[in-house]
Amino acid sequence: MKQRSLAKKSEFKTVYERGVKRIGRLLVVYLLDGSDEARAVVASRKVGGAVQRNRAKRLLREAVRNGVLGRAGGPEAVRTRFFPDSAANTIAGEQPGGLWVVLVARGAILTAGAEDVRRELDHLLEIPETNLRPA
Repeated sequence: MKQRSLAKKSEFKTVYERGVKRIGRLLVVYLLDGSDEARAVVASRKVGGAVQRNRAKRLLREAVRNGVLGRAGGPEAVRTRFFPDSAANTIAGEQPGGLWVVLVARGAILTAGAEDVRRELDHLLEIPETNLRPA
């Protein structure tokens, strides 16, 4: 399934209000069952200046690419784990089958490396490696 970027304020609001929230030391993950694959990375001014925010977003994108969400079957495994009853959690009027993900950087991400961020994201999603197909 082709993935897109979340862009509209209303989409972010829906994910924040109706989605599942997982909080870690380096990042916060919001997940929502949707009709398509959509992702976004966010770093507010609380993280730091423009250079620090850009680094934080690069680390988050790298964690998605190399972590559970970037592997074959990963998004489906995450969706199944957090939304076993897809019809009840899907956005009104849409068919289930996708996953909307918003990753929000926290200040501590600036002292972490890419592998630390990937490991924490995978830990927050709690998907064992054995449930995934090789890429």
